[in-house]
Amino acid sequence: MKTNLSELQASLNEDGIAYYLIPTADPHQSEYIDDSFKFREYISGFTGSAGTLVVSPKSCWLWTDGRYYTQAEEQIDTSHIQLMKQGTDGVPTVLEFLDEHLEPEQIIGTNGKYISEDYGKKISRIAKKHKAVFRANMHYVEKLWINRPSTTKNPIYIHDISYAGETIDEKISKIRAVMEQAGAQSYFLSALPDIAWLFNLRGDDIKCTPVFYGYAWITEEKIYLFIHENCLSATAIPYLKEHQVIVMNYEEIVPFLEKQRGTVMLDSRSTNYLHGQTLFKCKIMDQPNPTESLKAVKNETEIANLKKYHLYDGIAMTKFIYWLKTQIGQIPMTERSVSQRLEEERQKQPDYMGLSFDTICAYKEHAAMMHYQSDEESDVPLEPEGMLLIDSGAQYYGATTDVTRTFILGPISEEEKKHYTLVCKSMLLLADAKFLAGCRGSNLDIIAREPLWAEGIDYRCGTGHGVGYFLGVHEGPNAFRWRSNPESLDAVLRPGMVTTDEPGVYLPGKYGIRTENMLLCKEQRQNEYGSFLEFEPLTLVPIDLDGIDFTLLNEKEKQLLSEYQQLVYDRISPHLTQDESAWLFEQLC
Repeated sequence: MKTNLSELQASLNEDGIAYYLIPTADPHQSEYIDDSFKFREYISGFTGSAGTLVVSPKSCWLWTDGRYYTQAEEQIDTSHIQLMKQGTDGVPTVLEFLDEHLEPEQIIGTNGKYISEDYGKKISRIAKKHKAVFRANMHYVEKLWINRPSTTKNPIYIHDISYAGETIDEKISKIRAVMEQAGAQSYFLSALPDIAWLFNLRGDDIKCTPVFYGYAWITEEKIYLFIHENCLSATAIPYLKEHQVIVMNYEEIVPFLEKQRGTVMLDSRSTNYLHGQTLFKCKIMDQPNPTESLKAVKNETEIANLKKYHLYDGIAMTKFIYWLKTQIGQIPMTERSVSQRLEEERQKQPDYMGLSFDTICAYKEHAAMMHYQSDEESDVPLEPEGMLLIDSGAQYYGATTDVTRTFILGPISEEEKKHYTLVCKSMLLLADAKFLAGCRGSNLDIIAREPLWAEGIDYRCGTGHGVGYFLGVHEGPNAFRWRSNPESLDAVLRPGMVTTDEPGVYLPGKYGIRTENMLLCKEQRQNEYGSFLEFEPLTLVPIDLDGIDFTLLNEKEKQLLSEYQQLVYDRISPHLTQDESAWLFEQLC
């Protein structure tokens, strides 16, 4: 029987292609992608948000990270696709695999629009090393995918200055200052969240992420914005004219780039290989997008709105938790029905704009899959026993939220209670960190992992990621992770940065536990040793105390838990019904 994979392999065999690379990306190297660009999913069946497929005429390999090992094993045909668990001992990276297997005159192909300029250059170097051939102009999957969805083209609207806190002109002036200092004549920007932030515009082209497809080209005198035709809202057209932004058709970007000369600043991690190679007549200054670090530090207006909308989000979450905890066992519930109930609570809040990612609602062993998605086949009823993990978030006009709580629905084992307590302890200890300015997230990650490492337990992912402002739920350059890559260091933590704090325990076939808050970095004190920083929790959602074994907490840890629960009660209770408020009062410790 022919499958998508077998058809692709037949084409590769006919054309003499040794390896064909299918990443998870769009032309902007976005993390979450529109259905139109899910080529890897089309061929492999794996639906995770991260992964790379390498196909040869007779074999196939799928690389993905620790968040998706269990999910990938369930979704792919392991008789035809080998799962490569990246990050584990003995498993090479895709580049190491190619370096090991490529032979002289063999051809490795891909579509250059869907790999970064940086990654494409690395593949090219490996091909040259082995006297092989690298071709980045191939479209095999596009030709096979007969009913491929068209690319989304939704309206683009203004993100008002009362929320953005800075005008286009102010942001552009900062970019031009960076350009001047670097000696660049032009700046090419492909990253969609950065473009939306820079122009104070938002869209709806990618599910759960309020961005639009576009490119930006900035010179010392001109500003170009490339977008799909007829997508600007009625108010956005004069708005861009007012700020002297030249609007061009999205499809004109390649002819435009072909005409460029001089010194161009760009980030090869977010510029696709096709565009990078089109600029071959320019002198390229490859450096991280200045927009990335600028938008990571929230301004005073943004911080005020983050606190305001996290209160709204906390109200919705707390009302949902009250319903869940008091109704479990009383009315029918499933993973999907409680996800819907939670979204309904958020929809009641001001300026709700949708989910910030597909809700992860995972009961018992399903929660061992970090990014589990319940569907009609996997959806299970909830009973008054075991644990339910819900990782969810929302887009509000003034915030992007991301929160995880694991709920105790009934009796759990001593092991489960121990692991639940350790995860809670890990989250609270990192949130309480005091540190000197200059520290990176990788300097602090051990604070969260130490309670788990002491028990010989780890989680195969970072402890936290940066979060955008009514933008992407995952945004750099700030993060918490213990693995430090000298080529791509996580950012120095600065006041105004927002990062998640989400340690966990995941035991395949048994259960998963995660507790997650969003943290705002802020100044703590200044003395003869320098500037000290700390975190303030933005998330205002109670922790389920039914899973806590207080004998595993020392006095400081008990105090941290008590203070957090009190903070939630003080901020949230005035917005609850009498019964909800009384229940929340019982969550104090």
